[in-house]
Amino acid sequence: MNGWCFLMNFRFWLLLAGVMVGYGVLMLANPVRDSLRDGFRCLRRYPALWGTLAVFGVCYAAFHQVGLRLLEFQILPEGERPILQWARAWYLPHAMQWEAARNAFVPALESVAGIFNNVITTFPFSAVAALLLLVNWKGHHLVLNRALRRRFGPWGWVIYGGITVCALAAILKPLALYGGVPWLSRFIPGKWLLPPAFLIDWLSILFEYLFGVCVQIYLILLVDVWVLGIDFTPQHLLDFAIRRFSAVMKWAGAVLAISSLTIYLPQIVALLPPFTSRVNPYAMDAYVNHIARPAMALFLIGLASVQITLTFHSESLRDAIRDHFRFARRHASALTWFLLIALVHFYGFHFLNGILRAGLGEGTVSGLGWQLCAPLLEAFLAAWLLAAWVCWFKKTGSSRPHDKNWVAY
Repeated sequence: MNGWCFLMNFRFWLLLAGVMVGYGVLMLANPVRDSLRDGFRCLRRYPALWGTLAVFGVCYAAFHQVGLRLLEFQILPEGERPILQWARAWYLPHAMQWEAARNAFVPALESVAGIFNNVITTFPFSAVAALLLLVNWKGHHLVLNRALRRRFGPWGWVIYGGITVCALAAILKPLALYGGVPWLSRFIPGKWLLPPAFLIDWLSILFEYLFGVCVQIYLILLVDVWVLGIDFTPQHLLDFAIRRFSAVMKWAGAVLAISSLTIYLPQIVALLPPFTSRVNPYAMDAYVNHIARPAMALFLIGLASVQITLTFHSESLRDAIRDHFRFARRHASALTWFLLIALVHFYGFHFLNGILRAGLGEGTVSGLGWQLCAPLLEAFLAAWLLAAWVCWFKKTGSSRPHDKNWVAY
């Protein structure tokens, strides 16, 4: 028995050493290592890059994962309450480790796609942002309205109206879904409440995505400011990001249309009375998590530079897609390396997150504490890779792409 334990420990440390050596080779031998280094330097200069993502991530975890669990514990009957306990012995059998390894791939793929699209989870802060937008806080509402009308003409009013409706849904979401629906369920059957609740949730998700894209454009421009070495004020940079958002609007609309048709609308339709008895909820869950979400992530990765091209160059969507394929052919090797590095880091994070959540327990104090700390690590990874992506994209378009001191301070 002692010999077997020694052999298992030796294999573990040998595997760990191999992983560390492989990671070192990956980080030192890739052609985008200078941009990865510049990403770290940018984070040191502007901690707001990862601090912004951290605030959004911690707010989401505190509200949706921890707060909602505590709310359900208070309002649900005794037998339906989620488990809450002070402590639990570490418990992680081999099967749970493999399950964490399998379940980490799709979230990692979505996180990589988020670098090129929207890496920010804005709920529940999106409700506050929607309210501030509607009351024209610091004039941002008028800036958005003018930018949409200038770029889209009369259609700008239609887009503006759609964003306004989605903003109202974002304000209603935390009130209706986490307060009104549980209260109304005492008087109205749940099958009649779920469709309007999902409709509000879907419209709110549209606003959350658009708000996240606008914040991501702000972070991209913040990295660009560091690269160019120019002065700015946060107010003016945010207004500029809102104006650039209008240039990305067609691409954002296309992403919303595809994700709505493939992910959100099938879930809403499945809850309507004629289809409720015909749709298997487990089959719907399998379709969303194993087909639709990975396919959407691969689609965004396959068009990685469209958003950043529109942000910097304000082209038409057709020209941006054409330029992306030209860019991908010209820098196919380096782009593949960057995607591999991003996937390795995000997979490592989501695997670690799954291991700790399973081992500590979802309802323990230590497990809930880790759920509040995990967004900090994820925010740092996302901000670093986003900054490195912007630096590399700018570097490939520079007249001095091989000059290591190309960044202006």
